[in-house]
Amino acid sequence: MLRDRQARRGITHLTLRIIVSLLALVSLAAQAVAVNDLYEVTLPIQGSREAAFAEALKVVAVRVSGRRDAAARLGAAANNARQYVQRFSFTEDNQLQVAFDTASIDRLLGEASLPTWGRERPATLVLLNAPTPDGAPLWIDATYPAPERDMLSQAAKLRGVPLVWPTLDPRDRSLLDAGANAPELLSLAARYNANAVLVGHGRRDASGILTVHWALASDEGAAEATGTVEDGAHLIADTFARIYAASAGSVGSVNVEVSGIRNLDDYASTVNYLESMTLVRSVAVEQISGETMRFQLSVRGDATTLRRALALDNKLVPVSPESGVGTDRLQLRLQR
Repeated sequence: MLRDRQARRGITHLTLRIIVSLLALVSLAAQAVAVNDLYEVTLPIQGSREAAFAEALKVVAVRVSGRRDAAARLGAAANNARQYVQRFSFTEDNQLQVAFDTASIDRLLGEASLPTWGRERPATLVLLNAPTPDGAPLWIDATYPAPERDMLSQAAKLRGVPLVWPTLDPRDRSLLDAGANAPELLSLAARYNANAVLVGHGRRDASGILTVHWALASDEGAAEATGTVEDGAHLIADTFARIYAASAGSVGSVNVEVSGIRNLDDYASTVNYLESMTLVRSVAVEQISGETMRFQLSVRGDATTLRRALALDNKLVPVSPESGVGTDRLQLRLQR
């Protein structure tokens, strides 16, 4: 991981540790974003159509596995990409629109010893300072037509990571210019229901090229990198893929105990939510005791992977911070 210890405006390691500690204590009421087009790609045809299908397959392999080296590990499969296609079309401006078969891609990744990262992914609030050529600070938000925002958003689209761009008012900008502390950053993230915060401080060289020091923080840890604008998206994807992706061929059994189920609507809501999760293969009811139900889940990965995925939402929350840590049983409470 690249470090920029000389960055004048970069978030310090101490600040990152503070952010992580506070994220563990403060509920951000965040919600994971379901990225439903992980297996779909639109890209220009620059050579043959077969080459375009191969390139699309490589894009999907990287996006679904969360691994930047996924394309190189596909081997000969990339030469016969059409066998994994579910549907496709060609546009008038010579672009290929293709959707790959989910089960086939997951199987392909498993054969290549690559993990599968489900569609429920953390939402990340982006706070990017891309200074003007004269060095004046410029915080980019959802309303400002900055090329850096488009560059980062495009890279995030390719990696399948959802970004949240804030709408900064003058007070927000003044706060960030002054050097927002951890609680202030968390408060800003809470306003946008974000699971994580990505802060970028850019510096331009004499030719105007922007280098950004990136700092990512969530309740799963912190990470830093220095590089291009696009490296912010790579930092998010690389970091969270290590946390949330599971081996495509790894299926485990997890006992999940959910309290606070008071009626049939609560029961239906709980079951539907669990069944909708990408990691969950099947849900079976084992026991009912008052307002508590015990489920047996078949999951891709293990209890730790499931616990982390559940933590992205506030639908089912642990009854205690230690619930499920190091075990195959999770004790949860239904939130209303």
